[in-house]
Amino acid sequence: MTLQRLPLAIHTNVADLIDQLRAAQISEFGDGASFLRRERGGRPYWYVRSRQVRGERLERYLGPETSELLAAMETAKTINGAADGRRQIVRALRAAGLHTPDQRTGRVLQALNKAGVFRLRAAVVGTVAFQTYGALLGFTLPAQAVRTGDLDIAQDYGISMAIDDGLDRPFIDVLRAADPSFSPIPKLDPGKSAAYRTPDGYAVDVLTTSRHAGDDETSRLVALNTDATPLRFLDFLLRDTVEAAVLHDDGVLVRVPAPARYAVHKLIISRKRSQANPKRRKDVAQAQALIRALAEDDPFALRDAYAEARGRGEAWRKLLDEAVSLLPEDARAVLEG
Repeated sequence: MTLQRLPLAIHTNVADLIDQLRAAQISEFGDGASFLRRERGGRPYWYVRSRQVRGERLERYLGPETSELLAAMETAKTINGAADGRRQIVRALRAAGLHTPDQRTGRVLQALNKAGVFRLRAAVVGTVAFQTYGALLGFTLPAQAVRTGDLDIAQDYGISMAIDDGLDRPFIDVLRAADPSFSPIPKLDPGKSAAYRTPDGYAVDVLTTSRHAGDDETSRLVALNTDATPLRFLDFLLRDTVEAAVLHDDGVLVRVPAPARYAVHKLIISRKRSQANPKRRKDVAQAQALIRALAEDDPFALRDAYAEARGRGEAWRKLLDEAVSLLPEDARAVLEG
């Protein structure tokens, strides 16, 4: 499998689009908004306080302090009417062959972003996340590995409980802003749902980290105002998520797993699926593509993620050994250093 590197100008446009989207997200809190810095556990976090509305001053979580966030807050003070410019960048990136979601997925992600789902540290996982990695890493990824008919959203359970912010309406209402035909699919407890479907079968599944071996069927994500399905191995995937741009409309800023963690996680998950499951081959194809891309630009991140996963116990090592044994020799060499 040979990956084609994107021209430097295209890759630079991706970085510029993410910077603009980050600033635009903050500017949407309106004129008169102020920024607040607080410390928790010895680490600084930032919040934005909007202008007073109906006797209340609304505070919203922005995230842990990073140089990117500080720059976005500064840019947001002066940004104005930049959506048309972002649309031009999106069109140029799409014309360069970067992957885009289908229209419905784009609308759903746009609605989730506007509601604050990704600001609240939720992330897109699965194939829709993989679609963003070509732009992030500067490569054209294989088309057969990016096809999907659903969307997975995940949030770490501990973050959902600890963050002092949340959606101001149920998660299902956010989805219905993009497509009114969404309905919750109840679990065994009819009052709980971690999955939402449209009549033609389009699915949005909400996932969270597993806290113990005997997890309940669902966990309540307070920040996202929805139930979620706990999954093993998800805490590894959701650590240190990164921002990415989805090429829809004028761009949608989302969070996705770090590419190296995504690759290693897919190797593990591929061994948990049955031989007859077609997703098994796609898992390996996605992992292999990311391994080849990271081998050229960031092999250390890949090896660190692989070593961390192997250090989590015998069950993890067994699954990884099985998956890695099926990879081409050059891909194995990258992982094992």
